[in-house]
Amino acid sequence: MRKLTVLITILGSICLVYNAAAVSPMPFEELKPGQTAIVCAFHITYITDQTRGIPEEQTSTFAFEASNAKKDVLEWVNKYINDKLNERNVSAFKVECKFP
Repeated sequence: MRKLTVLITILGSICLVYNAAAVSPMPFEELKPGQTAIVCAFHITYITDQTRGIPEEQTSTFAFEASNAKKDVLEWVNKYINDKLNERNVSAFKVECKFP
């Protein structure tokens, strides 16, 4: 009788384990398309009040079509930088461009 009870318990456990998930299912990953544009971010810090040294920060982001040549984009970035440097008293300037 004892062997029969153990056998029924083992068979019952096997049926439960067979139907149970061993691990929780992983969520589906959301596939994002690759970068399709050239993105350049500019961070400029101006000193507006020379006596107090109060900084004013400006952040700009520009996107270009991926079909543009790197040379054309970098020429535009260079022109933009030169214009900004001539506007006011710039204390810090950061440019970050990401090409696909």
